[in-house]
Amino acid sequence: MCMEGSIESRAEDLFLLQVRLFRLAQINWNICAKECSKIFNEHEIYKYIETCYDFFHIQGDQANFNDITKYLENKGVEI
Repeated sequence: MCMEGSIESRAEDLFLLQVRLFRLAQINWNICAKECSKIFNEHEIYKYIETCYDFFHIQGDQANFNDITKYLENKGVEI
């Protein structure tokens, strides 16, 4: 049984956050899942989301998506 705040709960929350942001990126960038996955993997976006989890989990998905987009722009990635 998972208790709120447990490692399992955090891992599940992180996974769901990553899925929501992946889907939001796919829609906003108007790209297929394969291309979105390539961007997320090449630029370690899943790891970035995990690193920013403490901040991201209290923000809205759109604000988090905007942060990811800015992160990629700062790395010189054109989408």
